[in-house]
Order: sequence, then C-alpha cells, then structure tokens
Amino acid sequence: MELKSKSIRLFCTVVETGSLLAAANKIALSASAASRVISQLEERLGFDLFDRSGKALTLTREGADFYRVAMESMRAWQRLEDYSRERDRKKTLRIAVLARHCSDVIIPAVVTIMKRHEETLRVTMDVHASRDIHYSKYSHPFDVGFGTLLSTHDDLEKTALAHLPFCLVASRQHPLATLESVGPRDCRDAEFVILSRDTLEQEMTRRLMPEEARIAAEVSSTQVALRFVRRNVGVHFTDRLAAKSVADECSLIELKEPLTIPFYVFWPKTAGRIAPEVYECTREIAASIRAAGIALTPEGEAFLRGK
Repeated sequence: MELKSKSIRLFCTVVETGSLLAAANKIALSASAASRVISQLEERLGFDLFDRSGKALTLTREGADFYRVAMESMRAWQRLEDYSRERDRKKTLRIAVLARHCSDVIIPAVVTIMKRHEETLRVTMDVHASRDIHYSKYSHPFDVGFGTLLSTHDDLEKTALAHLPFCLVASRQHPLATLESVGPRDCRDAEFVILSRDTLEQEMTRRLMPEEARIAAEVSSTQVALRFVRRNVGVHFTDRLAAKSVADECSLIELKEPLTIPFYVFWPKTAGRIAPEVYECTREIAASIRAAGIALTPEGEAFLRGK
C-alpha cells in the first residue's frame, strides 16, 4: 500500500482529537472508512499505532515515534502546497517556550527581535507545559526553544544558559517576608501554594518544605501560583527569574539550602545551522537573566559568541 497524505493526515487528526469518530468527521470520512484507513496504515508500517485495550485510543511507543515524523512530514507537505503563495513572504522563525518564563522574559526578547526585523521576519510561538513538552513538541515543530527543560529529550541539542536559583516568594504582608533566608524549620507555620504532583518542579522543591507542610492550594502553573501569593494566599518556591513578575509586590527570600534549575536554549538535532535571529533572541533573553542578578554559565557565554 502506498503511503498517502490523507492517511497520514487522518492518523495525526486521531492523535490530536483522541477520537477516531471526531477525526473522521473532521476530514469527511465515515467512521468505518477511517478505521479501515488506520488498519491499512498499520499493516503497511508493520506495527500497531494505537493501543486499543482500553476505552480510549492511546499511542503505542512506535506510534508516538511515527507521530513525530508524520507531523513534520505534514508540515513540510503543507509548505509545498503553499509554496507559490508564500515564496515572497517573510522568513518564519518557530519558537517553543516553557510557560513559567514566557511573559516576563521570553516574549519581551522575541518582540525586540520582531521589531528589529519587521520587514523580513515572522514568528510563530508555542507555549508548552514542562510536563507535556515531551509529546507536544511533536505536534508543534520548532527551530529553537527556551526554558527550564527538565525531562530527557534525546532528539534535542541544548545549552544551559544559566542555573536559576530558587527562592521563597511571600507577600509583603506575610510574617516570613521579614527574613533574609529560610529553611524548612522557618516555614513550619506557613501554608504553601504548590505545583501539581505530576510536575518535576514540585518534586524538586518538596524537600525545601517542612515534613508536614500545610497546603493552601495546588495548581498546574507557576504564574498562577504567584498570583495566589501576591494576594497573600500561601507562599511558593520558584526560581528568581520566574518570580520577576511579582518582585515589585512580594518578597523574594533566599534559601538556606540552595537549589537551582537550568534554563536552556534548545533546538532539534536535525536543525542544521542555527539562524542568526536565534542568537539575537538568546542575547536578549540573556540580558534579562543578567538583569535579575543571575550569572550565565560558561557554555551559555560560548553559545552567545556563536561557538
């Protein structure tokens, strides 16, 4: 069986919608025809794309690997179809960002680059949650990414620009705001706003909390946690760069037991030559890191020199 773009498009749509019926409706096929196409595609590939043992369709390991290649291929095919229309348009720089530093660090840098190259550059940006990027990067191909990339990614090159120190963020009205540094014993009477238990950041900061810590709220976003703290609801551990958004209204208290998190610039191993605009954008982000009083790593400095 010849691989056809419609079969690949159907497969990608099933993954994105989580439903064979929804995918079939989206591309104007009957459910039985869509099921037959997926079965034929699996037969052609020689492995199962989906685990059908439960009620929902979930990707097999081979299916997840194929999904990444399929999405890249569909994007390339779309560019071919649109080539005659787009060949005179601006160059596109595709950026992936991790959410915690997006608003106050990455977006200002990207806007600076866009204004500098407004006649020649167009930007697309996808915001990923740390816990989801291992899979979401497949459906949103990118040229470069920025942020605290914690999980393992064998398909990416990455350089740690800096190691961001954690701090305790408390409203200025909170009793802990008077301290210069804190440890678990100092926080025994505090209530915490914590990240969801399926986040690696939560695992990292758990040891900084008292053994029987009291939880005021559990949220899935660092910026949401900081908004709670700003309103004097609990305290929150995060890195100093992420805490920049509330630094004017809250106290950022040093830790007696230092903890850092790496901030990376990363890109696909298949990317080839890094575009000049990537270095420009990284320099703007590095300026924000330095402005927060955080030193760059030697490898980060080398990257900025294009080495």
